[in-house]
Amino acid sequence: LIDVLTNTDYFEVNKKINCGKLYYTGPIDSYFSDLGWPKLEYRSLDFERRVALNTDYFQPLSVVNHPGLDDDFTRIVEYKHLLNQVSPHTVYFIERSKDDGEPYYPVPNKENKDLYKKYQEMALKEKGVIFVGRLANYKYFNMDQAILNALEMFDKIEDR
Repeated sequence: LIDVLTNTDYFEVNKKINCGKLYYTGPIDSYFSDLGWPKLEYRSLDFERRVALNTDYFQPLSVVNHPGLDDDFTRIVEYKHLLNQVSPHTVYFIERSKDDGEPYYPVPNKENKDLYKKYQEMALKEKGVIFVGRLANYKYFNMDQAILNALEMFDKIEDR
């Protein structure tokens, strides 16, 4: 049986819970914040919601990336494409990258890579804790890679 706690900060309840295995998917530097080491650097996102009335589709695909310098945003996502919705209107989201906020993407420069290795060494010593996912591994994963990472981690754990 798996107990799931939502709207809960792990660091506020970790001393009160007892579990055989913990699958930690948050930022690895947050897990070890009590060490007083520097924080790893992350990029975050802002999402701007727009509604286009009397518009079947705003763009030809669900996700269109804008990597150039001409735009102040990185991509536009129109979920209507993914869900086969029928509506005379559409909603899309403009994503803008920023330095602060909720961590989404690691910044893989040499300093951060070296610091992550120190955190990774500490993670290997944690008994009963499995660090999995983009933030815990300080590595960018596409969604399919994130799922594969979780499945491979599970297979590795079950083989022990």
